[in-house]
Amino acid sequence: IGKHLFNKRVAVPIIILSVPFSGLAFLEDLGDLHLQEMVLRHKTDHKLILSLYRSVIDQLVHMALAGHNGFDPKWTWQSPRYDHAIILEKECRYFVTAFLNRYLDMDVSFETLHSEFMFLAERAACCTNVGFMHRDLQSRNIMVRQRRCFFIDFQGGRTGPLQYDLSSLLMDPYVALSTKTIAELYDHYVKRLLSYVDCDALAFRKGFETCAITRNLQILGAFGHLSRNKGKTYFEAYIPVALQTLFRNLDTYHARDRLPGMRSVVQKAKRELSTKL
Repeated sequence: IGKHLFNKRVAVPIIILSVPFSGLAFLEDLGDLHLQEMVLRHKTDHKLILSLYRSVIDQLVHMALAGHNGFDPKWTWQSPRYDHAIILEKECRYFVTAFLNRYLDMDVSFETLHSEFMFLAERAACCTNVGFMHRDLQSRNIMVRQRRCFFIDFQGGRTGPLQYDLSSLLMDPYVALSTKTIAELYDHYVKRLLSYVDCDALAFRKGFETCAITRNLQILGAFGHLSRNKGKTYFEAYIPVALQTLFRNLDTYHARDRLPGMRSVVQKAKRELSTKL
C-alpha cells in the first residue's frame, strides 16, 4: 500500500527497503512532530491551524482519488472494503464491548441496539462517493516536517466512503477542533472534491454525519480497550471529548429520530464517565 500511494505522489514516507519474510521495513525519517503537537503549540493561531488543515485536506482528497486508482484489494487486511461486517463488528460491537461494558462496566446488550447499528451500517456502506480510505486519519498519524504534512499508519487502508477519513480528521479528540473550524474545513473539502468529481452536496453531508458516528464508536472502543486491557491509561484523557462529540453527532437532524436507543445509552455513558474520572 505504501509503495502504491508513493507512486501516486501521495505524501507518505519513502520505503527505502523492506524484507517481507521478517516483516521489517526501513522508512524515510519524517521526524517526531505530529500534527497534534503542532496544533497544541499554536492553538491561538487560527490562521496557521486553518492553513495546515487545508493543506492536509488537499492531500487527503488526492490520496482518496489517486490512491483508489489501481488499488489492489488483495493488499488489504480484515476486508477489501469498508463494509457492513466491519462497521457492525469493528465499530459498533467494539464500542459496546470494549467501551460501554468493559471500560464503564455498563451492562448493555449489543442486540438491543442492533436495528440502529444496522441502520448506521447500511447508510455508511451505501455512500456513493468512494475512494481509498486510510481508516485512521487523525492528528497523531500525520507528521509535520518543514510545514509539510505526511500520512503514516495507513496499513488499514481499503476502499471506502470519502466521508470516513474526513470525519476522522475533523472529529479528532486529540485536538478537539472548534465547531466553527470544523465547518470551515468541511466546506474546503467539499469545494476541493467538487473540482475533481461530481458530488451531491446533501447526500455527501448525510454520509459525513453517519461516518462521524461510526468513527466515534471505533475511537471510544479503542480508547476503552487500550485503557482497560493494555494499561495505556493516558488515552483516558481524550475519552470525555470523544464521548461528547458522539453525543453531539447523535443530535444531528437526521440521526436524532432514527437512533434514540444509542442517544439514550450515550447519555447514560456520560453520567457513568463523570463518576469514573
